[in-house]
Amino acid sequence: MIYQQLPQGIEYFILLFFLYAEIHYRFKYFFSWLHKSEPEIIADLPARLQNDRPLPILVIIKDADRYPVRIDRLTVMIDEREPDVIELHQEVTEAFRDLQIEYPLPDVQSGLVEISIRIDYYCNGKSRHCYNDNHRGTAHRAFPVTITNSTLPRYEGCYLGETHCHTNYTSDQVEFGGAVRSTAMLAKAMGLDFYCATDHSYDLDDLPENYLENDPALKKWQNFKQEIQEFNRTSDDFMIIPGEEVTVLNHKGRNVHCLVYNSETFFPGSGDSGEKWLRWRSELALDEVLAQIEEQVKIFAAHPFDKPPFLQRIFIGRGTWGQTDCTRKGIHGLQFINGGTKKQTQRAKQNWINLLLSGHKTIGLAGNDAHGNFARFRQVGFPFFTMREHYHHLFGHWRTGVYCQGQKLQPENLLDAMAAGKCYMSNGPALRFTGVDENNIIHHSGDTVRNLKKIKVESRSSEEYGKLTTIIVYYGNTDMKSEVCWFTKQIPEGVLDFEEELSIQSVDYPGYFRMEVFTEKGFTALSNPIWTADL
Repeated sequence: MIYQQLPQGIEYFILLFFLYAEIHYRFKYFFSWLHKSEPEIIADLPARLQNDRPLPILVIIKDADRYPVRIDRLTVMIDEREPDVIELHQEVTEAFRDLQIEYPLPDVQSGLVEISIRIDYYCNGKSRHCYNDNHRGTAHRAFPVTITNSTLPRYEGCYLGETHCHTNYTSDQVEFGGAVRSTAMLAKAMGLDFYCATDHSYDLDDLPENYLENDPALKKWQNFKQEIQEFNRTSDDFMIIPGEEVTVLNHKGRNVHCLVYNSETFFPGSGDSGEKWLRWRSELALDEVLAQIEEQVKIFAAHPFDKPPFLQRIFIGRGTWGQTDCTRKGIHGLQFINGGTKKQTQRAKQNWINLLLSGHKTIGLAGNDAHGNFARFRQVGFPFFTMREHYHHLFGHWRTGVYCQGQKLQPENLLDAMAAGKCYMSNGPALRFTGVDENNIIHHSGDTVRNLKKIKVESRSSEEYGKLTTIIVYYGNTDMKSEVCWFTKQIPEGVLDFEEELSIQSVDYPGYFRMEVFTEKGFTALSNPIWTADL
């Protein structure tokens, strides 16, 4: 049995409180109510779908090498409509397999629909079925999916993507994600243009066939890069940025995560993996990683303001990014929006603003840290006994819009624009934030403009996200360390498109302008700053 092969340590017990729904792990001789002598069978759907596209249905089967299974059929149930049966009869014996079905969507009105997938399968000599997953302890409820007849709001030259997610190259005792190509399929159905595959450093150095052993030859890392390179070579309308979520030591010697995009070099980081009993110091400090990066590599702090739970801080050395870490030379910015609750997002935004007011030109990104969670997040609750579900950290819920005007959709172009601050963060509307100097030269977010004379604010929404109701431009004075609402526009009747050009009196002290927009349905977007002087 798999539980007899695993290291026994309190680190794994701590990780199981907070990580993902791998059901076959348990301590030796320890009872697990979640354990089943079946592979994990998990259906997932995009949380958003444009109604001119087929519905991609993803069914992940994990650990079928131990528990062979035959997936006989799927039954698609949409609201109160007649169920539709898809015959499959697929024998699955691999450790990981994902079935991808593009289901022609019937005539469904735009709006929120409830979709459930019944999975009929044959395992251990018996015919069985489940709804949406075969976990014990989940509700098996239908997936809420927004069907829309509109594309994601955007402006010309803007690409929308997910900056932090995990694929099946993240796979170990307690978590796993979706396959590289399956993730791209669902992302495209949602209307995205790219995603960043940022799998854990402590997973990418394992043997491909055995996550319990490290591989000095790094075959898994090489396979990861090769698969993404091959996908990008054959794709014109969607791009995957290869990355790595590396565990490094912060200035206090605690484990934090950073996103290393587009590196040919592998960076080890196993400090909070739980792989070694009572050994939680990661191999590299943040400064050591920064000293080794190549020109094409971009590094962003991963969820820098998320507070690790108490037990993780005690037993696996988790910490947070301090100002000293966030402002290191070589850090290109912060992925501070992480698909969490409104309270978590607001707290992270305030921490970002505090850095801006302290005089640091800090670029922000939005991501979700999704581990194959498209329409619902499933997670182990109390280890070996309960599961919990919610709708945070869903793939693509928060997006980063990147302006690459006139440039081809390529990882290098996207990363250069992100590092330069030519991007914004949104869970709904689009925005464009530009300025004009005394020579009538147009500047964009991320730029520094000494003689800024005008600012142009533009925002665009759709019926899906609701009409625009409020536009705010903030001015931050870094000498006074204060931020004020410099311009506010309330739109009582609401509009889907807004633009206005604002004149600026001369600014003689260092600071920045930034923009936020809000819709009637509670969606928002925020820009990166335009700085008014060198800081």
